Amino acid sequence: MQSIVLYQIPFSHFCDKVRWALEFYSLPYEAVNFTGRKTPGYIKAPREVQKLTPLIEDPNNDSFFLSDSTPILLYLDERYGNKQKLFPVNKKDEIVQYCLSLDSGLGLYARRLAYLYIISEHPAILSALVDFRYDKSSCNDWKSYLLGLAGSCVIMSRVGVDRIQEEHIFEKTICVLDEIQNDIQGKEYLFDNQFTAADLTLTSLMAPLSLVPGIHEKYRVIFDYCDRMRKLHDPEKDYKSNAQRLYETRPKKSFPIVRSIIWLLVSIFLYPLQFLFAKDLKKKQELQYPSNDAEKKAKNDVRVLKWTTKIESLKFFLRSFCIYCFILPRQLEHVQNEEKRLLSKE
Repeated sequence: MQSIVLYQIPFSHFCDKVRWALEFYSLPYEAVNFTGRKTPGYIKAPREVQKLTPLIEDPNNDSFFLSDSTPILLYLDERYGNKQKLFPVNKKDEIVQYCLSLDSGLGLYARRLAYLYIISEHPAILSALVDFRYDKSSCNDWKSYLLGLAGSCVIMSRVGVDRIQEEHIFEKTICVLDEIQNDIQGKEYLFDNQFTAADLTLTSLMAPLSLVPGIHEKYRVIFDYCDRMRKLHDPEKDYKSNAQRLYETRPKKSFPIVRSIIWLLVSIFLYPLQFLFAKDLKKKQELQYPSNDAEKKAKNDVRVLKWTTKIESLKFFLRSFCIYCFILPRQLEHVQNEEKRLLSKE
């Protein structure tokens, strides 16, 4: 049997779902990291296939390409799940809908909140999205910091980190987590007393929320449940993305006088520019590959980024850097206030 190719961003929780499923079925696979438009799978895949990670190529099925994590899990289960199944026949439709619901809600919310903390606390981690060095053991140098700011600008615009408060992302996350916490009370597994794609999906998509202190403390029951799923059913029992490891070992913030003066001068210079970009910031962005089939595909909140000239790219990064300086701190403050309010209810 030839190796299935998984095109991935290594710290993506949706890619973790597929990685785990491949190992669950003991399938040989090759992980190929995302390198922008030059990613081999993006070039080779048919036009009708969504060019988003995770994306798999199965050479055992005429180089069949498929993206979107839950459809990939379904494909693997139907083609290779002979000895053990993630979608038991008697609960298949119910589990599929549960996974799609988590993909469309929890997965998107967790991604935004985790990126908010990473960009605010240690943006150098996102230098990997620019230099594509996903396995770096440290990113505390100036080069990583500058590349990380560029990566942060792209991520903020792509997944809407700058609109967490306006779109009530924290509040929506809490509603989902309350339902999950009630659902898992007293259960060994979510469906039919056996490990299924629902447990795998929940565990993978919860992982980014461990970076949000208030949520991690409030919903310890769910995190303990997910830890148990990892230990019992993930061949990589202690799995953590490298981005999570880098975040957990990040240096403590220090503000030397020189750096503080430089940052103040940059902020003063950029302050008038935010009014120049005011209309752009309010403009509703186009989504990439929006899903219109809730029965088969998860919702998608990835925005389209368009620039064709150096002037347009410069304008994009200036606008995004204004967001980083003036809007993102307000988003973080909002989330932290909501966390305090959440913990005060205990």
